[in-house]
Amino acid sequence: MPARIRNQLAQQIVDTLKTICSHDINFIDIQGRISASTDPARVGEYHFGGHNAAQSGQVIVIGQDDTLNSMRQGINMPIRFHGSTVAVIGITGEPEEVQKYADLAQRITLLLLREHEIDSRNYDTRTQTGYLVRALIDREPVNPEFVSEVLERNGLSDKAEQWRAMVIQLKESHVHTLSAIEAAAQNVTKRLGSCLYAYRFPDEYVLIVKERDSARWEKALRALAADWPEDIRAGIGSARRLSRQDLSFQAAKLALQSLETGENFASYESIRLEILLGSVSEHAAKTYMEKCLKGLDQGDKDLLNLYFACEMSLKQTADRGFQHVNTVQYHLRRIRDRCGLDPRRFRDASLLYTALRIDAMNK
Repeated sequence: MPARIRNQLAQQIVDTLKTICSHDINFIDIQGRISASTDPARVGEYHFGGHNAAQSGQVIVIGQDDTLNSMRQGINMPIRFHGSTVAVIGITGEPEEVQKYADLAQRITLLLLREHEIDSRNYDTRTQTGYLVRALIDREPVNPEFVSEVLERNGLSDKAEQWRAMVIQLKESHVHTLSAIEAAAQNVTKRLGSCLYAYRFPDEYVLIVKERDSARWEKALRALAADWPEDIRAGIGSARRLSRQDLSFQAAKLALQSLETGENFASYESIRLEILLGSVSEHAAKTYMEKCLKGLDQGDKDLLNLYFACEMSLKQTADRGFQHVNTVQYHLRRIRDRCGLDPRRFRDASLLYTALRIDAMNK
């Protein structure tokens, strides 16, 4: 059963959330009692919708005031912390109006809960592990004895092994799925174990796993990415010593940058050109991209991406783009006239392809 959140922290949360919107905020415990509110008169009241949200783990929308159950219109969002529902945040008001604050309200609440966990000096295994992960990927100095202690608490050893950093990024998700995605990511770590794991505000989970365990972790992350194709992205870094997980983390981020439209999983082992592009200065890459793609609009870029995805086959491009082959040829000639590079020539096509990859990595 999750630990009860003190009323003082609950009030701090609702007061902070009040600064982002003009609506009343309620902090509802898992028994349905309003333990903090921007409307003092409601503190201590039982909230039927909030209790329902806590028990079901689903966002409960109240379309209109319900005087019988002492409920006002608004939305009630369960907050999951360390894998359990710990409270419900209720925002009072017209649902369509307050909906736009819901995602941000959840994120701020989770941030305050995590900050409180650290400020209270509750250095349990989870907190120490999170600190170690952040120190490793930021390459901050860490006492070797502390490293050994944290590894031992997680059932791990630092005996001359290779490790990999893995990153799960949350996209801007709909309020109804945000908590569920976070819970799913946390469940993967609980199920597989044998890893170092930390959350990085506002949208990243970072895992550090042993190289010998990386195959099963990759399988699990692929499955997670497949379950949430519109909501998360996952990347796997290179194999490095534990002390150089900053390099593995950078490789995982590079893999994420390599993702093309419609993709949400990438491994550093599977990328090639992006390794080179990642070492080029931002100014040089942008200058190259602008020079090669000068004069092209988004429609031209979309056609080129499809053309290259079809291995420069006119027929496949026409079929997948629902166009006639002659139409595709006309568009390719127009691209040549606009930017001076001919997509039908190998040398020019390679220049255009590289520029498009830079363009995709910068989005």
